[in-house]
Formats: sequence, structure tokens, C-alpha cells
Amino acid sequence: MWRETQTKRDWRNALARALIFAVALVATALGAFYLGRSQSPASLGDQDRESLALYAEALDIVRDDYVDQEAIDPTKQTYGAIEGMLDTLGDEGHTRFLTPEEREQNQEGLSGTYVGIGVQLETRDDEVVVATPIEDSPAERAGIRSGDVLVAVNGESVRGVEISEIVERVKGPEGSTVRVTVLRGEEERQYNLKRAEIRSPVVSWAMIGETDVAHVSLSSFSDDSAKELREAFEEARSAGARRFVLDLRNNPGGRLDQAVEIAGFFLEPGSVAYVRKEASEGREEVEVEGEPGLTEAPLVVLVNEGSASSSEILAGALRDNDRATVVGETTFGTGTVLSEFVLRDGSSILLGVAEWLTPDGDFIRESGIAPDVEVELQEGTEPLAPDEVRDLSREEILERDAQLRRAFEDLQGQ
Repeated sequence: MWRETQTKRDWRNALARALIFAVALVATALGAFYLGRSQSPASLGDQDRESLALYAEALDIVRDDYVDQEAIDPTKQTYGAIEGMLDTLGDEGHTRFLTPEEREQNQEGLSGTYVGIGVQLETRDDEVVVATPIEDSPAERAGIRSGDVLVAVNGESVRGVEISEIVERVKGPEGSTVRVTVLRGEEERQYNLKRAEIRSPVVSWAMIGETDVAHVSLSSFSDDSAKELREAFEEARSAGARRFVLDLRNNPGGRLDQAVEIAGFFLEPGSVAYVRKEASEGREEVEVEGEPGLTEAPLVVLVNEGSASSSEILAGALRDNDRATVVGETTFGTGTVLSEFVLRDGSSILLGVAEWLTPDGDFIRESGIAPDVEVELQEGTEPLAPDEVRDLSREEILERDAQLRRAFEDLQGQ
């Protein structure tokens, strides 16, 4: 067995420090180069050229002297450097790097259609957890629940595996079978699931008991969210709804243009949806256009800490224009406008190029949207979805979901 000497430890520690330092310093140089803002090292500033030279020096050391030469992967090293650069910006959870595979998944998410088992995954405390099974998907029909921890796919552990790689393992041809193992409490469960085309239900709705209140849930802002939401409200009105709860809880956002279009469904043309603040400190008021459909009907908006990005734009627009009461918990606090810069190998950078504020000028980033009425759910309680509301009496609905109950009570006075 090779015994590590003090000299070797010092050399390895120095190398690790050099690599970390190089990744941090190369941020500006790589960002400018790959985003196309500079086409050659000659056009970089002095500090950027120094950073690029330092990174190249670190690469040479690793390439020539690292003990496990087979572990050297130039693509992973480059991706790691870009990710390190973006991490230094502090726009956590929003500005980010996407590999070509992750970019494809992101596009699928915006389209609302893909082949899989029908679960939305998220990372919690270093574990990959089922955020929600999609209605009428193979996962939901088999009994997979929100909060289940995904521990294996086809018998192989996914502990410590990146969520994007787990998604790739779960995906496959339509009609093929995948075995997933989840941990629910202390019990491990296995499910053999047949992959199918999944049409994520962006909008769902249900009447609350024998009332004129409709509970309308919007799960994301994908390509056709505005159209689908308008249709849902029209269906609800035809069914007798006169007052509405717009549920944006656990909606992670998506297309900003869809948020503005939806705001225009409730606000008069010319109303401010949000304020765009550029890096140059310039500010632009973004107004809604088109024909509104529901400018007068009583409306309450539900939000929680899982409401982010475009959800916050919409909630802020309706709150600040005095169009709706916002009930629930303070939102996530995304607050930056993303632009996608596609790189030469099909990967991309989703970069925050501007900051958004509510119509009243309140910052969203890090602070979130504060509700008009703060209501927390009891620990262990999940927000009710419309498909659950359909099967419950009004009393059961209001007993199980405190936030929905408060929204319903607020509408009684409107």
C-alpha cells in the first residue's frame, strides 16, 4: 500500500487550492468567451487573460501529474469551471448551467409533454424526493406519493447522483418498464412502472362543495399556460363559478411571457405587470396587453415558499394592482429575469440579465412576495389539489387545508 508522506500531502493540498482558485478566477474569462461576448483571448482585459492563463496552468498540472489519468475528463472539467463561475454570482436556484441533456429536459418541461413515469423530483437535504406525482400518471396510479425518497432505479442506488442523471435513468421508450425504489418513512417500496407519454396537467380546477367558488390550480408556466388557464376559468364560469381561488402554491415558474399574459386576463390593459431593472440601473414598466376576461370577479391568490419566478410576478401584479388578496406564505424570492445563451456543444447558460420588481417597486429577489394574509399549513399537511377537492365536501376541504379555507372565507366578504 502506498503511504502518503507529508511532502505528497502538501503537494496534493496545494494542487487542490490551485484548482479551486483557478475555477474562481476563470469565471469572467470563460463567461465572456463562451457567451460570445469576446471571440478571442486577445480581446480580453488584462485581468481576464491572467485568469485564463492561470486556469490553463492548472489544467497542465492535472493533465501531466494527476495519479489517475483515466479520471481526467476535459468536458467535465470545463462544465465544472462554468458552474463554479456561476455559483460565485449568488443567484442560487435561478442562474445556472445546463448540459445538453439538461437543456433538452428543460425544453420538455416547458412544452408540458414527455415520456416517463410522471413524477416531479426535487432535492431536499441531499436527497431526491418526489415533489408530486402527476395526475393519472403511471407513478400516481401505482401509489407513489409526494415526499417519497427515490433511492434506486432498476436496482441501482441513486444516492448522491445528480438529479439530471436520475431523470435520464427513469426516462426511456414509451411502453418499456422501469423499476423504482422509494423510501417512505422507514419502509422501502418497489414499483414496476410502464413508461408512457405524460401530458403534465398545467391547469386543473374544481368547485368547492355546493358553492359558487372555484379552486383553480396552475402548476407551471409552460408554453400554453395562459390559454389553458383562460379555458379553465371559462369552464368554471359555465359550471356556475362566480368567485375564484387561483392556486400558485408549489408553482416553480417558467415562461415569463405567460405570466404577463395571464395577468392581462385579470387586469385592465395598460396595467403594470412588473418593473424590469437592468444592470445599468435603468427601469422599464412592463404592461399587460390584450382583452381581459375577468376584471371584476372576486379573486384570491394562494402562494407558499414553493411559489417562485413567474408565480411571484403574477402574484405581485395582482396584489399591487389591488386586483386580488394574496393568502399563504412568503414566496421563494427568485427575482431575476433569465436569458438563455446556447453554447457551441448544445449546453447553455441560463443567466439572470435583469431584476424584476413588483408594480409598486418592491424587490422580489431573496425577499419574495409577502402575502396580504399570512397562513401556514400544519406540519405534515400538503396543499389540496383540485382533483382531491372534487371528492370532498366543503367541510372536509376547509378542515384539511387552512390556506384554502382562509381564501374561501375572504371570498365570502366579496
